[in-house]
Amino acid sequence: MKKLLTLLFGLIPINIIKIFLLRTLGHAISYKSYIGFGILAVKNIELKKHSKIKHFNFIKVESLILEESSFIGNFNILNGPLTVFLEKHAGISKQNKIRRSKAPISYGKAVLHLGENAIIVSNHFLDLTKSISIGQHSILAGIGSQLWTHGYYHDDTGPARIRIDGEIKIQNNVYVGSRCIFNPGVVVNNAINIGAGSIISKNLMEKGMYVSQKMRHVDNNIITIRSKLKKVKGHNLIEEVYSKNG
Repeated sequence: MKKLLTLLFGLIPINIIKIFLLRTLGHAISYKSYIGFGILAVKNIELKKHSKIKHFNFIKVESLILEESSFIGNFNILNGPLTVFLEKHAGISKQNKIRRSKAPISYGKAVLHLGENAIIVSNHFLDLTKSISIGQHSILAGIGSQLWTHGYYHDDTGPARIRIDGEIKIQNNVYVGSRCIFNPGVVVNNAINIGAGSIISKNLMEKGMYVSQKMRHVDNNIITIRSKLKKVKGHNLIEEVYSKNG
């Protein structure tokens, strides 16, 4: 009922009335924040002063936390059982798709966490099967990047396959150019610049500039992968899932 009333109150065009009614539902929303016209189906909302949710967003998540002067721009889709936490001056600009499937496809909790002054620019895709964190003063720039926290490995023959999940952690002062693809479980350390069109399939630890590597052959099979990773148990998942994060 709270989520339904939040959705209905979020459609009210006058900001101060909208905030007043949302506060009556228990949401912690500053009168100095702003909520535009859009779909807002969220169990818990916390908006600090000067934070903004602009127009024509579809936001259906468990929890939405915007610290002071953080923002969500226009025409974004945030959908699934996840928490979105933006620290001061952080932002999600426009036309981004951020999604997570429900159980029994996903399991546990997932958080999209943007550190202070971190920015996701436009038209990017983030898969939140597991959590994604982007550190202070880092930017997912340009357009068309994809961050994947799950992937698959198929057996050599027959229908067998396993899913491999892993959180993505982008640290502080990182620049990511257009149309980069992040694989599950990767870590990008501080003070790294990633050129446009790069594929990030392993941890980047040494500061400096990185560009996409040439395609290479990896001698691998499903049995070897099972032996290297930890199987996820106890969540009634619909498929065989392994974690890259231990």
